[in-house]
Amino acid sequence: MRLKLNKFLKYWPVFLAVVGPGIITAVADNDAGGVATYTVAAAMYGMASQYLVVPTTFLLALTQGIGAKLAIVTGKGLGALIRENYGVRVSVVIFLIYFVVNQGVVLQNISGLKASLQLFNAPWQLSLILACLALTVFVIVFNFKSIQRVFLFMILFYIAYVVSAFLAGPNWGQAARESFVWPRLVNVWDARYWFSLIAVLGTTITAWGQFFVASFIVDKGTRASQLKAEQAEIYGGALVTNFFSWMIALSVTYTLFAHKIVVSSAGEAALAMAPFAGKMSSFLFAGGLFGASLLGLTIVPLATAYVFTEMLGFERTLNSKFKSGRPFYIFFMIQILIGLLAALLPSTNLFTLTLYADFLNGAMLPIIFYFLIRFSEDKAIMGERVSGRVTRFIIRLAAILIILAVVVTFVGKIFGL
Repeated sequence: MRLKLNKFLKYWPVFLAVVGPGIITAVADNDAGGVATYTVAAAMYGMASQYLVVPTTFLLALTQGIGAKLAIVTGKGLGALIRENYGVRVSVVIFLIYFVVNQGVVLQNISGLKASLQLFNAPWQLSLILACLALTVFVIVFNFKSIQRVFLFMILFYIAYVVSAFLAGPNWGQAARESFVWPRLVNVWDARYWFSLIAVLGTTITAWGQFFVASFIVDKGTRASQLKAEQAEIYGGALVTNFFSWMIALSVTYTLFAHKIVVSSAGEAALAMAPFAGKMSSFLFAGGLFGASLLGLTIVPLATAYVFTEMLGFERTLNSKFKSGRPFYIFFMIQILIGLLAALLPSTNLFTLTLYADFLNGAMLPIIFYFLIRFSEDKAIMGERVSGRVTRFIIRLAAILIILAVVVTFVGKIFGL
């Protein structure tokens, strides 16, 4: 027992040294768009909407773990590796698709922020402008360590969903059976149910997340000797983020689903929960949406700015001053500005506008998986840390499953199922 304790105490400082990229990227996957997807799915199908939570957790940990390994071994982000191995033309095409996809996600997050401000009865136009201005100043003025600390602190907003779930008075045994054994409260043979499961999977494993985790690790300067600790942090992040998604579904299931109330957004859900779980639960749900939107609205534009500068060979680090890192910071600001201008139009439904971005996000995942597989198995790039046979099989299987999920989702949306 003492030997295990000593081993843990010896390993703990190493883990603390790498903590950040894995958990931040994973939890940020549960941004405003993610919260909306979990909410709408749970309102329709209850805890059965979380039936794929275990394989989703595994796939998230696996894919982001590969990205982390690539970044640590090569010291380069995924965007830089694509440019060096496939040239500028391929990089530009991929980046243009990536930019459109991410701008759609930015619109989702600014829409979530707008909805949360309205739920708090704040003057949302002024508050939205001030929030975007504060985010821009925050990213430009502070260095990497300070920004990472704030990102880690912002994860605490998600605890609001945990408290909200307890206030909903859930049936824990029933919730576990619906999520992990076999759903009995819904028609599992309904195609729309499986489309909702795929949507939940797709909002957790994102295109931007695969790029961001690698770029953030490079920016942090994680060393090869810290690889195992970083991968442990990646796995921990996957567990944490899907714990939060399970709690979101729990709070919605035993309020809205239990009373057959269907909603179309997280904002609607926060208002509708009050009669069943009390105003505090509604307030906490809105608070969680505020934090998720704020975190996503910062990280997703950063992910795009990282890839933009990596693919074009500009300086790309949060430690650089504005003058030396001008392309990086300007590209970050452009995305925020586009989102803000769209959000200030009162009649604009940003979640509807991002439908096409969701399609592109799904289409882009197989492309990213190709590069992850290609680079992780290339001995010239990875050296002795090239993926083994078992890992290769698992990676390919994961890629096939996600491609199938994307195809099924496309067919379902085309036929309106």
